[in-house]
Amino acid sequence: HRLKDLAGPQRLAQLVGAGLPDGFAALRSLEGRPNNLPAQLTSFVGRSQLAQVVDLLGRSRLVTLTGPGGTGKTRLALQAAADSLDAHADGTWFVPLETVTDPALVPAEILAAMRIQAPAGQPPMDRLLEHARGRSMLVVLDNLEQVIAVGTLVARLLREAPGVTVLAT
Repeated sequence: HRLKDLAGPQRLAQLVGAGLPDGFAALRSLEGRPNNLPAQLTSFVGRSQLAQVVDLLGRSRLVTLTGPGGTGKTRLALQAAADSLDAHADGTWFVPLETVTDPALVPAEILAAMRIQAPAGQPPMDRLLEHARGRSMLVVLDNLEQVIAVGTLVARLLREAPGVTVLAT
């Protein structure tokens, strides 16, 4: 199981003894909901903003983290996404955009993160909307400043798929 704040998968066991309870709730591991969140190499320490971001994700459908490069926006976004897994039954998807400069490519990048292919001839945005409608999902768009002109596509996604939440860095 992949567990929040642990660097890699952990093997778990349940010890049962005579006279002790043996019925426990199912584990809430990161695999419990569809996601592609990368395993973190270090534990998450001391970000007072984390609770605020998680709260905003519960109340808003678009949350943006801004700040200078190297200040930990991506790490904060990943931790907030991991902490919000239970709120998005149909998945939490991390979409790194650091190498994308053409806004038209962003829908295909989102689909790739979700491991979904658009049929030949179908525009990726149409396939994304078709998939997203009626679903509860969190999409983390990392390094969105690389393709700032994608705002109209994000607005369309939010407008046409009311169960989608976007966390952008």
